[in-house]
Amino acid sequence: MKFELVDRQGYIPDLNYGEAGQELACFVPSDYTFKQVSYHSGEGEVSIDNHLWQFFFTQEGIGVRLLDGIVSLKEAETFILAVKSHIWGDAHQQVQTFLAGVTPK
Repeated sequence: MKFELVDRQGYIPDLNYGEAGQELACFVPSDYTFKQVSYHSGEGEVSIDNHLWQFFFTQEGIGVRLLDGIVSLKEAETFILAVKSHIWGDAHQQVQTFLAGVTPK
């Protein structure tokens, strides 16, 4: 399951990466406990409640992908909206959330 968070104006705030081993704290909302699994050039994977999530940049915004584990669509939506608020803040209304997949050629 892959989501994209896209600001209509192309705005991504400056991300404050965490300290070594916790760099991806800039993506993970503070009320979620996580273990960073991998990190490279501003992107990587974290484990949250036995689910493996990947954070990465797309052409238009930030991507979030569930790599391992099962969540309901409601649980995924709650998490993605929390990520959106964590990165852009609650007052920023220009960010759209998409369920993304491969476009057929």
